[in-house]
Parts: sequence; C-alpha cells; structure tokens
Amino acid sequence: MDHRLSIITVVKDDLPGFRRTLASLAASSSKALDDSEWIVVDSSAQSEAIPRAVQEAPVSRQLIWTPPEGVFEAMNAGLAMASGDYVYFLNAGDVLHSAASLSAIHAGLNETSPTWLYGQVAFVDQLGVLTVPPRFNYFKEERALFARGRFPPHQGTVVSRRVLVELGGFDVRYRIAADYALVLRLSQMSAPTEMTEVIAVFAVGGLSQMQWRDSVREFHAARQDIFTPRGSIRVKETLYTARQALLLWANSLR
Repeated sequence: MDHRLSIITVVKDDLPGFRRTLASLAASSSKALDDSEWIVVDSSAQSEAIPRAVQEAPVSRQLIWTPPEGVFEAMNAGLAMASGDYVYFLNAGDVLHSAASLSAIHAGLNETSPTWLYGQVAFVDQLGVLTVPPRFNYFKEERALFARGRFPPHQGTVVSRRVLVELGGFDVRYRIAADYALVLRLSQMSAPTEMTEVIAVFAVGGLSQMQWRDSVREFHAARQDIFTPRGSIRVKETLYTARQALLLWANSLR
C-alpha cells in the first residue's frame, strides 16, 4: 500500500530559508511528490512573498496564514489541515538531505506501515560545515529516559496522522520542548522504525541551543511529567539532567 504523506512547513519572516526548503522538495522525484501534499503555515508580516513562492512548488499544496502565536501552535494548525496517512514537519530552513530523501521516506512507510519512523539528521553550523552525528542506540537512550541529549528531532521524524491527532498534536505548554515531549509520548506507545539514511539537514542555533537554561528545564519537566520516574530511575534522570546542563553551559562559553 502506498501511503500518502503530509509535509508541513511552518514559516515566519524567513523567505530565504523557505526557498531552501522548497528547493529541496522540488528536487524530489515526481512519484514521491505525487504521493505527498505540502501544507505551508505562514505567520509572516509580509503577506505576499511566501504565497508567491508557494506557487512554484511542483506538489499538491495548501497555504494558510495564522497569527504569530508560536511555532508549535503553527505546527498544530498545519496538522489540522493535513489529510495524509503520515505527517512530516519540515520547517522553513530545514531541507531534505538529497533528491532521494523523500523517496526513501515513502519506501520506509510503505514497507512497514509504522506508528512512527525516524531517519538520521545532519547539522549545519553558521559556517556551513555539515556534521552527521553517529547513529544513536534508540533502546539505550530509552532506558536513560532520553535524558542524555540524543533523541529523534522532528526534522527526521514521521508520525501516523491518526496517532498524532489522538495525542492532541504538540503540547504548547512547552515553548521549546514540545517536539521532544511528543517523542517521549510516542516512545510509550511503540518503538519506531529506524531508517539508516540521512533524510534531513537543519541549522544549529535554534531556541533549545540559544536558550539552553530554559531548554534544560523544559526537557527535565517533560520527562518528569510523562515518565514520572521514581526511586533510582529518578536519581539517574536528575544526574543526566545535571550533566546535560554542564555540557551546554561549557558550550555557551566557547
């Protein structure tokens, strides 16, 4: 069975980043694009630039405008418009890794029909240097309550639309960690299907890195809320949280 994929892109006043995302989609095969829809959620102050760019997309597309209330609110608005079997969030500035990435995602979905799936994600810094982290051991990180700093980011994660709707989408109580909290909740439902391919690239320097103190607090709060660890597990999670805070503090001094 060929599953239909809803690709959701949130954008706010970032035409250059949006065009990079669009170009990476446009490079995909016609079959992969035919089996996809593109939903663009625009919260930009300039009302004409993004709609003009959307018209260039060689894929079925919808454009909606929402007030700039927050990235996860906009992602939830895109989810409400989605009609595909699966949902993939590729926001403005995020790009598919290669022209074959979208086809690889479809192949993974069609082969296993998973509840959720993740692929590898590369990072690009402000100097344009691309880094592909080593594959992480999902079950090892799960045993550590995903408190060691490794988890599937939304740029590499594809989720059943039905499941995502049942979960209520992204919990906007978390300003930074809503996508992380979603992964924690998905991990309670089932293990994901892992793709070995690098499927996306995103630029470092987002909220979780620029506001690292807030991110540590939110990530810790999400683990406490969703996993409610007790005893030695709670102690271990607290130690991992402290270690992560120290690492981020050290990086902020560089």
